[in-house]
Amino acid sequence: MASMLDSFKTGKVQKPTDLTRKIEVIGAGLGRTGTMSFSAALEKLLDGPVYHSGNMLISEEESTAKTWSQILDPDADPEFVKSSLKALLAGYISVTDTWGAALTPELLELYPDAVVICTLREPEAWWKSWFGIPINAVSPWQLKVLKFVLWPVPVLRYSPAAQENVWRRFPKHYGIPRGLPNSKDYIQYHIDWLKRIVPPERLHFFNVKDDWEPLCKILNVPVPDEQFPRINEKAAMKELDEAMMKVVYARWGMITGGVLVAVGGVLLSRKLI
Repeated sequence: MASMLDSFKTGKVQKPTDLTRKIEVIGAGLGRTGTMSFSAALEKLLDGPVYHSGNMLISEEESTAKTWSQILDPDADPEFVKSSLKALLAGYISVTDTWGAALTPELLELYPDAVVICTLREPEAWWKSWFGIPINAVSPWQLKVLKFVLWPVPVLRYSPAAQENVWRRFPKHYGIPRGLPNSKDYIQYHIDWLKRIVPPERLHFFNVKDDWEPLCKILNVPVPDEQFPRINEKAAMKELDEAMMKVVYARWGMITGGVLVAVGGVLLSRKLI
């Protein structure tokens, strides 16, 4: 079975082959809490594919990216959100990272037998890591610039809207003023919110530093005789960012090159006439 990590390395989403599989674990932890390592561990323990937020960024399907940007909108029709999620997640055994976490209420309804696991990290370390990712540190005006820069790029053109919508959705969940995360306290807001909305018997917290045992206990599966996956998320995201920027540069190169050719053609035709 191709893994989530394989998708990031190859730049192509490895789609599920068994569409009868359903979400067994709702990964409700925010990004930068070890969600990649957590996803890899789940794929090993449950023998199935995991949908990580990064899947959208490397998706080859324009419709998938557009749908994510739409369902993350806090004003979207609830039934549209749930039906879209069900289609997007068909065949996956878990959904993890920030975007999935933002849709925890809908996922709870769709998958009543799934457990909810929130990955944890020390708040100060989380905040430093979170703010170290460029897309997480953009201001509203920078997001507008990013929308313009990515507009000609298929799939990626929807990521700024998705990012904007997710940070409209979370404050609404938490009951705080709208805006991007601005302190280490954000992770505690998230934990408190989960405790309010998730039945206690379904809610679990897990730190990837604690290795296999607590996770296996939650899932009631044997502890594997191998090391817990340790994925360097910062390095993986940097690699992904660089790959995406190559696509952006290439697309803008085509546009500017096309404009220059068109202008040159007009000037040449005028000279010949």
